[in-house]
Amino acid sequence: MAFGELLTLCLLALAVLGMTGAGLGIYALICNRVPGRLFSKTVRNPRLWGTGMLFMVSSLAFVSWTLLIIGLGITVTSHAVKPTG
Repeated sequence: MAFGELLTLCLLALAVLGMTGAGLGIYALICNRVPGRLFSKTVRNPRLWGTGMLFMVSSLAFVSWTLLIIGLGITVTSHAVKPTG
């Protein structure tokens, strides 16, 4: 496999990962629900989870470690913090 083919395959996988993450984040943010049984049982604050997912996806677009760490922190926090109001 040539370098160009491998690079194209990696970019395609990254694009699919980014679109999936963005779709899940937007769905959780708008509908206040997370997809799947496993996520429904573990995530206490779906909107916060969706925000964290969008931060992590934007870190792929901007190639920023800071956004990735912030998004990971927000996503982990959404498993522990109950929504108020």
